[in-house]
Amino acid sequence: MFQINWKLKALLYKVFETFKLNKTLYFVQRHITGRAKIQFTKLDPHWERHAKSIQEKNCNSILEVGAGKSLEQNIFFSYYFENSKFQKVIDINNMINFELCNEASHRIAKLLNKDFKGQIKNNQDLINNYNINYEAPCKLEDIKEEKFDICTSTASLEHFSREDLNLFLKQIKIVLKKNGFVSSVIDYSDHYSHTDKNISPLNFLKYSEKNWKKYNNNYLYQNRLRHSDYKILFENLNFIIEKEHKGTRHDKIPGISDEFDQTNDETFLGWGYYLISNT
Repeated sequence: MFQINWKLKALLYKVFETFKLNKTLYFVQRHITGRAKIQFTKLDPHWERHAKSIQEKNCNSILEVGAGKSLEQNIFFSYYFENSKFQKVIDINNMINFELCNEASHRIAKLLNKDFKGQIKNNQDLINNYNINYEAPCKLEDIKEEKFDICTSTASLEHFSREDLNLFLKQIKIVLKKNGFVSSVIDYSDHYSHTDKNISPLNFLKYSEKNWKKYNNNYLYQNRLRHSDYKILFENLNFIIEKEHKGTRHDKIPGISDEFDQTNDETFLGWGYYLISNT
């Protein structure tokens, strides 16, 4: 894994953000850091966690918002459920990379010991071979007439501001069927620690909200909400918590900001899972 000092990375993101260097950033991720390449060598247990909830709740239509370039989680669902589940994937920007999709598909087929479903050259191939309908640019309000059994997300909700997350969940209620579900794996770790092994996964908790703004940016926005914060948010919007799983707990580090509750063990979780239902 490419390593870079987290403060330098934050500075570079600020530069890319200021000068709107999206293509330059993608080139760097693709050809220098490798961050825009297929990373997995085994099946992600979070994909299987979602799949189990989809099975248990007998969901047949799946929505994912912001699946990224490779659609690897969605492609996994296609293999796992043998194309029996319809999937709708939307993105604010057209980010899909068919080369990455094909690489992910080959790798998942091999890991599941299944036949390759077919080459993906365009969106129609996704529909024909994988039962995935990819639409971008597209927002939730653009599909408000459609209804889905479940919305899935992995390592996505932590990138919404609190206000945007509140709005997102309100909009999700509109496109979910009554008693539909949201299945979410949330990464509570400092994402800068993924590429800087010299800092703790809890490093960003040392900063007040005011000071954290110096390092936060649109390319790697982190809301730093903790497990208990999501629970309160879901309950305030009248979602019913069907499942809750608390993931790895990290060791407490010195210097944590007073803005975080150090008496609550949930403050130090690295990730968590919620399955919530729409009432």
